[in-house]
This record gives sequence, C-alpha cells and structure tokens, in this order.
Amino acid sequence: MRSLLTMFEHSHGISQKSGKPYSMANLQAHFPATDFSKEGYNREVRGYEPVPVEVAEAAIGKLKEMSYPCIADLTTDTKILRVNGKPTPVTIVTGVTNWQTLVPQAAAPAKG
Repeated sequence: MRSLLTMFEHSHGISQKSGKPYSMANLQAHFPATDFSKEGYNREVRGYEPVPVEVAEAAIGKLKEMSYPCIADLTTDTKILRVNGKPTPVTIVTGVTNWQTLVPQAAAPAKG
C-alpha cells in the first residue's frame, strides 16, 4: 500500500529491570483517506489520514535507512487484539519498498 511516512523511531538496549535486551519501533504512517457513507451520514475526505501501526523487527533495518517524510510502498499484515474486550485489527508493517523522500535533506556537517 502506498503510504505517507512522516517519522520513524527505534529504541533498543538492555532493560535495567530484567537485564534482557529490548527493541521497540514507532512509525508515523498515513494511509490514503477514503470516503465513507451510511444512512444519514457521509464522510468525504482527501489526502492521507494517520493510522496506528506496529513495526515488525524485519522492517526496522530498511526504515532506519530512509529519510522522512517520504512516500513508500508498505507490505503489511494484520493481527487481531482484544481492546476492552472487543476484537480490534492492528496493522503491522513487515516490509518497505520504493520509497521517495518528499523534502530535500541537508548534507551532513563535515566531521573534523
């Protein structure tokens, strides 16, 4: 799915409580918005809307290489979680291809 990605964060290290390694990723993803209609209600939207996603460990390396904001093709999977007793679908980003940055990136300052 072609998506707008605005930010990626990866936190990792060793837990001070358990002493075990951890890895957490956060991706700000925006999917193409869609119109919605039902009796007595119409929603018309244009552009992209924010969508909560999880990031699979396999996608982290590619997401770290990219510049943000960008447009990219996402490979996703869905899992069902129970939230307040209700089954709720959660989108998981498992891969990224064909990304294009939207804002020219400044050159890194010279080290030395």
